Amino acid sequence: MVLKEIITRRLLDEVANYYPPFEGEYYPSQLWKCLRQQYYERTIPHLNVMKFGGLVLGTVIHDYIADLLKEIEGAKVLSEVPIRIPHPEDEGIVLSGRADDVIVLEVGRQRYVVEVKTVDDLKKALENRWIPKKEHVAQLNVYLRAFPNAKGILLYVDRSDFEMEEFEVSYDPQLFKETLDRAKTLHNALKNKSLPEPEAKLNQEMSWNCMFCPFTSICERDSRDSKNYRTYQGDQGAQSAQTKTASAVKNS
Repeated sequence: MVLKEIITRRLLDEVANYYPPFEGEYYPSQLWKCLRQQYYERTIPHLNVMKFGGLVLGTVIHDYIADLLKEIEGAKVLSEVPIRIPHPEDEGIVLSGRADDVIVLEVGRQRYVVEVKTVDDLKKALENRWIPKKEHVAQLNVYLRAFPNAKGILLYVDRSDFEMEEFEVSYDPQLFKETLDRAKTLHNALKNKSLPEPEAKLNQEMSWNCMFCPFTSICERDSRDSKNYRTYQGDQGAQSAQTKTASAVKNS
């Protein structure tokens, strides 16, 4: 018996049963990923067992945190809180929150919306100020829109030792507007069958998307003839030249 093969096959079965959102529905947890990657995910059939495995681990920790919070005396915990927020300018667009994204904690008359995220090395992430990530804050911000006057808490958990760090998040109307704008941009791209620009290639802060993207080769192919790709390549070339020049000066 090879456990790895058995587990992988089971995960593949789970992935095969996973359906993307309906047309016009956009998940807050996805909208701040590279728009081109999201376009591919909705238009190209694919199986990403590694990504699904990561989601399973995140869900396990999320559920465990929810169970711990239920032990607080006088507290009420809601871990299944689906939301739907229609776009104010386009009736064909809805922000649709998945039930396992956040935990709503009610203590007396105070409500907290908790988003749990896992990281590989919490200490390093804190030292390098990699967290809190804007996309995580933006996701939680959508739920804060759905729960007025609630306090937002972004909780990061280290996968290796369960060390935790929390950040308090307040509702930001401008950030919510940016999220709506991203939903509309993606929606129009899908409706018009117009490939979005490769954000993760053009924005250094989003470059991590490329590391885990299953569409890298397709994106490279589609980018070769685009103006954005040539601009990106030019910027990269200029940076490379500057690096080489600096190195030459240092060694002279």
